[in-house]
Parts: sequence; structure tokens; C-alpha cells
Amino acid sequence: MAAFIKLEDSPMFQNQVSFLEHTAEEVKERCQTLYIGSKKFLKALGEAYIGDNSFAASLEAFGAGQDDPISVSIGEKEVLGDPFGLQMMNLTWFPFVGPVVSKFINAFSELANFKEMLLSQVEHLLVDRLMHFMDVDLQDVKESRRQLNLARYAYDQAREKFVSLKKNTRGDIVAELEKDLQNSKSAFEKSRFDLVTALMNIEAKKKYEFLESISAIMDAHLRYFKLGYDLLSQLEPFIHQVLTYAQQSKELANVEQDRLEKRIQEFRTKAEIDTLRASSNIEPSTNAGSIHVGMNLDKNVEALLQSSTQGEVETIKQGYLLKRSSSRADWKRRFFVLDSQGTLYYYGNKDNKPMGSYHQHTASADYSNVFAKFRIRHSRSLSFSEEASGYHTVDLRTSTIKMDTEDTDLRLCFRIISPLRTYTLQVI
Repeated sequence: MAAFIKLEDSPMFQNQVSFLEHTAEEVKERCQTLYIGSKKFLKALGEAYIGDNSFAASLEAFGAGQDDPISVSIGEKEVLGDPFGLQMMNLTWFPFVGPVVSKFINAFSELANFKEMLLSQVEHLLVDRLMHFMDVDLQDVKESRRQLNLARYAYDQAREKFVSLKKNTRGDIVAELEKDLQNSKSAFEKSRFDLVTALMNIEAKKKYEFLESISAIMDAHLRYFKLGYDLLSQLEPFIHQVLTYAQQSKELANVEQDRLEKRIQEFRTKAEIDTLRASSNIEPSTNAGSIHVGMNLDKNVEALLQSSTQGEVETIKQGYLLKRSSSRADWKRRFFVLDSQGTLYYYGNKDNKPMGSYHQHTASADYSNVFAKFRIRHSRSLSFSEEASGYHTVDLRTSTIKMDTEDTDLRLCFRIISPLRTYTLQVI
């Protein structure tokens, strides 16, 4: 699977993380199946034929299926679009691992009587590495998930305290809670990317770890069993081809890991810069019931507004806001997307818990000027159901923006008054 395309903490990002965690659990179960078979194989080195057949069966159960997505992904290279430039590098290509393992299983059946000298090689090249994969690599995913849950809880608590501050709160208290919020957010972001790195490590190792181990065992058969020399010499070119492919996949995976780490660093640096810029543009007003938002409208917005008249729709801003529920009993965190045609989308979150107040940083913009231009444009209809798509829309062209609230003294609140209903939102 390719690396994460977007690193923002969005519902789409969380869905991809959940999918990779589920895949890692399935790989763990298969590793356990292979590990059991490998132990039987060690014992069968003294029993020859019976033990060899047991290992071959477990190996087939692990990765010989041609239509199984996990079996296909093990050792698979990206082909569509040739994203790594493999064709230019003249690298060996195996379309899927099933036929590779199938050939090895056939070879084990032929060598059922020549397994007595392979105990040390099998233990070192397969059992130990498989054990390391399960006890270290897969366990790292589990530990990273635990740390992320703790960091998320601490971040939610810090955010709730900060957004619950009243307008007349002393400045030193606001500064202290804001510092705590930034520290907990930084810890949360680190834990989030630690989990991503652990998951991508599993995805990367699936492409070479098992092929490399199994191929090395076959190579040991070739070197240590002269009785099976004729059979193994015919298989030797294929064995080394797989080993070469596994090494190439490993090198490519390392390159991709380095790219991911660099992108993570660039993303975090950009996020910190954006946070500093946003903090300098948003200041609390001394007048009750009002909020001053930075009036420096992004120059790109003008170009986006112009392109929307030509049928081109682009995203202006996206991020999390707090939305007060219809009953006004609680606030819920929602992901909002504003496009260049004046439509504001917000997504629900099944796992979101209602809280007294809740916040995620979103970049500031000149809401008054932008929304004023949106309101003069013509309305457009949606092409599919909001219920089916999982999000709701607000047409800002027919709405009014009030930079205050009627019945709350919370800071950084504003209202969107549409013909259908009124939305009360809070930002930082």
C-alpha cells in the first residue's frame, strides 16, 4: 500500500489508519500460523518427510493464495504509473507472491528426505526473524496505538479547558492553558505519526521480509544438501531472482520510509508556522460579544472565486470547528470544508463524544469579506444525497454571518444564519 497521501488529522486519515491496523492484525494471525508451522518444521528435521509436509502446508496457508489481497500484497511492487521508476531501473518484477511460494512448496516435497542438516539455518533465517517481526514490529503497532489513545485523551482535556475560558479570564491563565494546549497537541501529533510509521513499517516489511526469509532457506538447501543438488540446481536461478527482488524491495521500502519521515517533518514544520501565523491574526476584543478575526484575506481566495465562475470548484479552507448541537446541550467537533462556490460542508464523526466545549486549530481567514462575496452568487444544487454521502452542506451565498452569539459568553464564537437553521460555531 502506498504511503499516506495527506497527513492532516481528518476522517479520511483516520479511516486509512484503521484499515492498516486491521490489516496488521490479520498479518499477525498469519504470522502465528506460519510460526507454528516453522516450529513443526524444526522438529521434522529429524523426522524428514512428515515434518517437511507440515511446513509446506503451513507455508501454503500463509501466502500461496493468488486471489487473497494479503497474499497478493506480500512482495508486490507498485505497477500502475510505475511510481518508483522500476522500469527505468530494470528491476525484477513478481506480480504476486503466490506462485513464488508454490514453487518452494513443490521443492520441499521433493526434498522430504534431505532435511537433517538444516536445523541451524532454519532457526536463524526464519524462526528468529518471524519471532522478531511478531514481538517487535507488530508489538510496536500495538504500543503506538496505546500511546496515541493516551495523548488524544490529554489533548482533548487540554482543549476543553482552553475553549471553556470566559472572556474576562485573566491573561496569564489564558497563556498558561494555551501553552498546555500546544504541548498536548504536539504530543498528540508525535504519537499519531509514530503510529503511522509503525503501520507503514509493517506494510513495507510485508514486501520483502517473508520472501527474503523463505528464499534464504531455499538457498541453504542448495548449499548444504548435495543429495538434492540436481533438483536444487534447477531451482537456483529462481531462488536468487527472488532474493534479489526482496533486496530491491527492501531498498525501495527504505527510500519510501525516508521520504515519509521527511514529509512528516515538513508537515509538522508547516503546521507550527501556520499556528504561529494564525495566533498573530486572532486576538480577543475588549468589547463584549464580539471577535476580531485577522483581516488579511489570502490572495489565493480571489483567484479561487474567479475560477468558480468558470465552473472550477476548489477548496479554500478545511479543518475542525466546534458546532453546537440543535438542543444547545453540548458542542461537537466537526470537520468543515469551504469551497470556492460558497458551499460549506461538514462531516459527522461516529466516534465523537459530546463535550462541554471542544476545539481543533483552524487557519483564520477574513470571513466577512469572503462570505459577502459568496452570498451574491447563484445557488447550485447537489448531485447526490447528503445522507448517503455522510456530510451536510450550508450554502453561504444565502446565509448571513454574525461574528457573535446570543446566549453564550464563550470566546471565538460566530453564527451562520441560513434560511433553514442557525449554526453556532467556535474556533481558536
